[in-house]
Amino acid sequence: MCYSKEVQLITAIVIILSALFYYVYYSRKYKQSEPWLKSLLNMTTAVFLLIGLHQFFEFLSLVTNNQIIYKIGLIISISAVYFLLRSLEVLSNKKLHSWIALFIISLVSINMIFTSMDFNASSFYLQHNSALWWAAAWLFLFIYWHICAFRIYSQIKDDRSRKTMLIYLLAIADISFILSAMYVIVGYFIFSVNVCTDAPSIWCTFYVLQSFVISLLFLRLPHLFERRNKAIAASWKETVCYLAISLLILIALALTLPLFRCLTWKLVFP
Repeated sequence: MCYSKEVQLITAIVIILSALFYYVYYSRKYKQSEPWLKSLLNMTTAVFLLIGLHQFFEFLSLVTNNQIIYKIGLIISISAVYFLLRSLEVLSNKKLHSWIALFIISLVSINMIFTSMDFNASSFYLQHNSALWWAAAWLFLFIYWHICAFRIYSQIKDDRSRKTMLIYLLAIADISFILSAMYVIVGYFIFSVNVCTDAPSIWCTFYVLQSFVISLLFLRLPHLFERRNKAIAASWKETVCYLAISLLILIALALTLPLFRCLTWKLVFP
């Protein structure tokens, strides 16, 4: 049976309400703390609200079958990656040229506006049958965020801060991403899950799990993370290198893994 409408609505409500609750609660706790903590809370809340709104727009898309609503939901979802990068910039006190993400998001959004897109309900999620460029851009930016984070992690000397950085990754996105990836891999062989059309919505649905762990990060930050005192910026050489590595990883996945071959084929031969 298909419960995608109900699941999308429930996960949307849980993600949005939990984000608002944490924002109000930790805004009060951080009131006398350093300003960057409140800024990080703002960016993290934006990530949660955008994913939650995306879930709500997926629900509306299934109810109305309206392409405009569906496309708005996709734009909202990929916009969350910009705030992931912004949250990392705040946490590390390092500029990562996050405006590049806005440029890529704008290009993908313009492409979607002038493209007819097909979607349908499946099991507990939504199948994105025509959103491969959007999915590729989303994954590319997600990989770039991780590369930047791991580079920053490698430069941290304090063990408690290094652990907090790992908790940051897990608590803000990676727990749901890892579990959804495991589900997709198993589902590929057992349930005929299609990684290209099914995986994005499966991950967003699993994102509700982050609502139950993000508080672990907020509790640690004021006491167990030593933030860089002086702001720095990534060099253009470093940024181009990380973007190139992200693209190579994306291409490698598309060319070598059977699960991603549909992505390669449809992007080259739409």
